[in-house]
Amino acid sequence: MRRPDLLSKFLFALISLTAVAVGALAVVSEYAPARSTRFGMAGPLFDRDAVLFGVTVILAGLAPLGIFARSARGAGWWAAGCMTLAVLSVFFGARLLG
Repeated sequence: MRRPDLLSKFLFALISLTAVAVGALAVVSEYAPARSTRFGMAGPLFDRDAVLFGVTVILAGLAPLGIFARSARGAGWWAAGCMTLAVLSVFFGARLLG
């Protein structure tokens, strides 16, 4: 299997940086604007809900960095770990924060 080229790594890092920046902005400002879902528009989030949303987006945004792993198995474990932490932050974060 071929190794990812430099452009692919750069684009995955840019995707990750963008997602982490959006999550960090939600955590710092304690506000997440309205977003579109498949069921229609979801209203804006404030305070603790926005912080929880931001932490979840940060954890999910780290998953594309798995492209820098040495093997495909390592990349899979990295992505699975990030997504598991994101899901756990949704389940347990709401309980801890509220």
